[in-house]
Amino acid sequence: MRRLVRVVVLFGFVSGCAIRLVGEELSANAIVVQMMERNRLRQAMLQHYASDRSYHLEYNGTTGEHHAEMKVHVEYTAPGRKLLTVVGESGSKVLCAQVLRKLVEGEQETADKQNWQRAMFSPETYNFQLLGRETLDGMSTWVLQVEPKVASRVDYRGKLWVSTDDFAMVRLQAEPAKSPSWLLSHASFDSWYMRRGEVWLPEKNVSTTHVRIGGEAKVTIDYGLYQVLATSPVSAAFSSPAEEVPVRSRATSQGRAGSVLH
Repeated sequence: MRRLVRVVVLFGFVSGCAIRLVGEELSANAIVVQMMERNRLRQAMLQHYASDRSYHLEYNGTTGEHHAEMKVHVEYTAPGRKLLTVVGESGSKVLCAQVLRKLVEGEQETADKQNWQRAMFSPETYNFQLLGRETLDGMSTWVLQVEPKVASRVDYRGKLWVSTDDFAMVRLQAEPAKSPSWLLSHASFDSWYMRRGEVWLPEKNVSTTHVRIGGEAKVTIDYGLYQVLATSPVSAAFSSPAEEVPVRSRATSQGRAGSVLH
């Protein structure tokens, strides 16, 4: 009996030490540092992809409801060359020309720059709080609260979901720390990512803007299936499944199948 008690006490002590150790290893800052390093390696692996995107805009304002949609073919080649070609438009010609084409042109102009959503969140510029864990369609993630140390119009606050399997950004839900314009009463975005081999790519992004005088606009970008994907081995520091593992099935995503990254 005494031996059993000693075993139970010893097991409890070892378990307690393990829990404390895991808690130290999985601090919010440690998770972010690992995420940034893994993202750097994954970005170096990515050599080429091709996909067919869809941009869908819904506007509800003083002039009623309006819709616009645009189909875009994208070719990416490392280290940052991206070619976006509009292959089709439908709906409001004004919204296609003044909103959707502007989005495409803006991404084309900044294609040689590192993805800001993956690079911006560093312990030097943001504060992080580990809120706990959450399962997204069978995938275990850490949930982090993100707050800029100095709020500005180019900084964001919100929640970040990071895979416990390979420290990848799975979801980012945020809004500007300060409104970029007095005309906007609120703006936010919700970005989802999918795993393709050893890299992660945008799956879906939904951005919503509330205008003080004018109504609400919602833009949904579906990044497609990435029919062509080429990677090169850069590091054996981590491994991941060889097939595509969508974060959210397209049948139940309710507008969450991609993101605004690449």
